[in-house]
Amino acid sequence: GIAQFLPHVHTERHTERRNCAMPTPSDATVDPSVPTEDPAWRELLAEPAERFERRIGKAKRLIYPRRTAEDWRKASFASDTALAAQLEAIPDNGPRIDTREVSREEFVRDWEQPRRPVVIRGATESWAAGAAGDRQGRGGAWSLGELLRQYGGERFKVGEDDDSYAVWLKLKYYLRYLATSRDDSPLYVFDSSFAERSGTSRLGRDYAPPHYFADDLFRYAGERRRPPYRWFVLGPARSGSYVHIDPLGTSAWNALLQGRKLWALLPPHVPKEVVQPTPKLHGGREAVAWWANVYPKLAAATDPDHRPLTLVQTAGETVYVPGGWWHCVLNLDVTVAVTQNLCPRSSFDSVWRRVVKSRPKMSKRLAERLAVDEPLLHQRTVELAKLPPEEKGGDSSSSSSSSSSSSDSDSDSGRRSRPRRDRRSRSRSRQDRRRAPASHRRSRSPA
Repeated sequence: GIAQFLPHVHTERHTERRNCAMPTPSDATVDPSVPTEDPAWRELLAEPAERFERRIGKAKRLIYPRRTAEDWRKASFASDTALAAQLEAIPDNGPRIDTREVSREEFVRDWEQPRRPVVIRGATESWAAGAAGDRQGRGGAWSLGELLRQYGGERFKVGEDDDSYAVWLKLKYYLRYLATSRDDSPLYVFDSSFAERSGTSRLGRDYAPPHYFADDLFRYAGERRRPPYRWFVLGPARSGSYVHIDPLGTSAWNALLQGRKLWALLPPHVPKEVVQPTPKLHGGREAVAWWANVYPKLAAATDPDHRPLTLVQTAGETVYVPGGWWHCVLNLDVTVAVTQNLCPRSSFDSVWRRVVKSRPKMSKRLAERLAVDEPLLHQRTVELAKLPPEEKGGDSSSSSSSSSSSSDSDSDSGRRSRPRRDRRSRSRSRQDRRRAPASHRRSRSPA
């Protein structure tokens, strides 16, 4: 059940730690998802805590310079039994299909074109990323044991500082933090350049997009011109993505390899002030705070459109989020996932309007390729350019898609969108949702 959401409460003597310190295995329960019988993990957990505390503390201060150590646990979500019960009672109402039973044509007809969210089974079975590992760490390439062994010394993005520079941590430091964190909303790996960096590029070959999503029209923009579109995602319980809509009207799929994610989805026409209330939430603009404070009100809303579609995604399942849909995602335990954004053919009009407005260079390149490879779509771009402004917004998601983009989720944790500064990270607001070219220039790393 959802009991993993709450680490066990210990009666050991509490020792006051310096700013942003992390607990050690001696004073906090190791998350049950961690393969503690794996020799590499045993060695990691046995190392002195001070090394890890320094790196984690510096990363926290870079991302949230005004937070104190107390602020990271002020809401006490890690020990809130009432919240745990509330989350356990949330129904799983997500419709499900199986790739072995539903053809691509049926998927497009029944889900993509009508823009209906759905949970997909069977899409990850052939991936080298594989299934979650056992207590000895044996499992797929993305099991916690293999990630530590293969990539423990590599840096991954865990957030951005106030100047929009990426903040990086070595994976072994992050995994040690993940195993014992009692923060209200822990740091979250949401990394968009994992498939391009030499030390982690193999991760990009460990999976393939489900065949339902092969027709991504952004491929015509080219790898260097198109926005960042794929993310390696890793986080413990209580981490997640604050409620948002994906940028540029794009759709997304999120495949989960380990753990469980709790999703709330609302249709595009629901006003922003309904899903993102203005008063400051207890716990801040974080996914866990949204579920604690906002979800109960929406679940009881008199307007049925304001009641979220909720689902619990488990390992091996892929969630499809149509363009324009609001969604808030919370990790119920340690999760490993990959997510990609795309422009499906059915959403071309709404995506094209946003690309022309916010990415004129990309739209020019895309139009040139469409003229050669997709003449009918190129003709559609000409038609859209001739329409008066009031006739271009015929898509239900157009009024809200630009209002929020996270991730982070992403990723995915609810920080304000800022001007693009760090081209190394190809960073996006709230842990990686913004787009930027792939060149690597500057970043900040505590490790």
